[in-house]
Amino acid sequence: MTAQMAKTTRAEQVRRRRRQQGRRRFDAVSRSDGSLRAGPLVSRPRSSPSLGVAGRAGARAGRRRGSLSGLLPVVRLPALPRITLAWRHASLAMTLMLAGMLLRMLADPAMYIDGVNLGGAALVPGQEIYARSGIAGQHIFWVDPAAVQRNIAEVPGIASVQVSVEWPNTVTILVTERIPVVTWIENEERWWVDADGQKFKARADLPGLLPVTVDDAAGRPGLHAAKQERVPPEAVAGALQLRELRPNIELLHYDALRGLSYADGRGWRGYFGVGSDMPQKLAVYERLVDDLLAKGIQPRIISVESPLAPYYQK
Repeated sequence: MTAQMAKTTRAEQVRRRRRQQGRRRFDAVSRSDGSLRAGPLVSRPRSSPSLGVAGRAGARAGRRRGSLSGLLPVVRLPALPRITLAWRHASLAMTLMLAGMLLRMLADPAMYIDGVNLGGAALVPGQEIYARSGIAGQHIFWVDPAAVQRNIAEVPGIASVQVSVEWPNTVTILVTERIPVVTWIENEERWWVDADGQKFKARADLPGLLPVTVDDAAGRPGLHAAKQERVPPEAVAGALQLRELRPNIELLHYDALRGLSYADGRGWRGYFGVGSDMPQKLAVYERLVDDLLAKGIQPRIISVESPLAPYYQK
C-alpha cells in the first residue's frame, strides 16, 4: 500500500512538473511579444515525407500567404474599361480619313488647270486650242482626255490630237495640223484647203498658196453650209499640177460643171476640167493654140476638159 502511494505520488509529481514547465514557457512567450494575444496553442502537423520538395515548398508558400493575408491590407485597383473595336468603327474611321484627304485635294489650288503644254501648233493659235479644250480652270479630277480630244478635233485646221494628263495639274496636248495647199475663195470668204480637199478657216495670208476662186458660189448654199463642204480632191490635184506646169499662173477659177480654168494672158479663157492628167491636157491645149494662131483665129474659149475632144469658141 505504501509502495502504491509512493508510485502514484511520483507520477503525479512528474505530471505537475511538466504542467509547470509548459506554463512557464507560455508565460515567457507572452511577455516577449505584448502585441500578440494569448490563445490556445495549436500543434501543427509535420509535413508528410510523401509530398516531396515541391509539396513542401507549396505548403510553405501557402503558410506565408496565409500569414500575410492577415497582416497586410487588401487594396483593390479599379478595373480598366474593356474596349471592343468593331469593324464598323474601323470602316468609319477610314471613311473619315479618306474624306478628309479628298476635301484637301479638292481645295488645293495647285490641282486646278491654269495652262497646258501645247505642241505641234503653228497655224492654229494656241489660245484658241486651249479655249476649245474646255479645261481652263478645271480641277485635274474632272479632266477627261477623250472629251478634250473630241473638243480640239473640232477646231478648224486640226487633223489629229493627243491628250495626256499628269499630276498634279499638267495637261499635254499634241496636235497635227492640216497643211493648206490652196486658198479657196467663195463669196469673198477665204478658206484653206489641204491635199485631201478638207476646207477649213483661213487664219492669215500665206505666201505661195495658189488662190482658187469659185465662180458659181453665188448659187450655192449660205456660208454656214459652205463650212461643212469639202472641195473635190481631184480639183485640188489638178490645181496643183497646173501651178507646177505654169508657175506664172496667179489665179485659177473653178465651177462645178466645167472644173478648173484660168484667163490666158493672150486673151481667152482656157478650161481644163479636174483630175491629175493636166500634163496631157496642157500639151493638147498648146497644140490647139498654136494651130488657131497660125490660122489667125482669136478664140474666146479653149476647152481641153476632155483631151480626146478639145474645142474652142470664137
